[in-house]
Amino acid sequence: MEIENIKHTIEKNYLQGAFNATDINAFRNIFHPEFAIINIQENGHFFLFTRDMWEGVLQERQSDKTFDYATIALQPKWRKIDIEQGKASVTLDLYNGKKRVYTDFLLLTKIDKEWKIVSKIFNQY
Repeated sequence: MEIENIKHTIEKNYLQGAFNATDINAFRNIFHPEFAIINIQENGHFFLFTRDMWEGVLQERQSDKTFDYATIALQPKWRKIDIEQGKASVTLDLYNGKKRVYTDFLLLTKIDKEWKIVSKIFNQY
């Protein structure tokens, strides 16, 4: 049951909010306010991208009337979901058509009966 809740929440809020529809309310609903993408680049440099920074990118996208959503329409292919007492680790591949664009490694926590993404690292292809 919880696995299906997580999948539904990610598809409805993460993918629709951050990518497929730029639905900022959905985006805010899935990401904890202190969320950050934390990644160490191949050159060893630390990369931090906060929820507020990402929301700024989404607002710019919404104001660009020429933006082509087909370029970022992503469909998930689920690899692994582990859950332990209100915490979850999710690994999924995101495809645009037949092309794998990202592998996301998401950490979630359940707050007031809702799953929130608190951190993410990813690989881009």
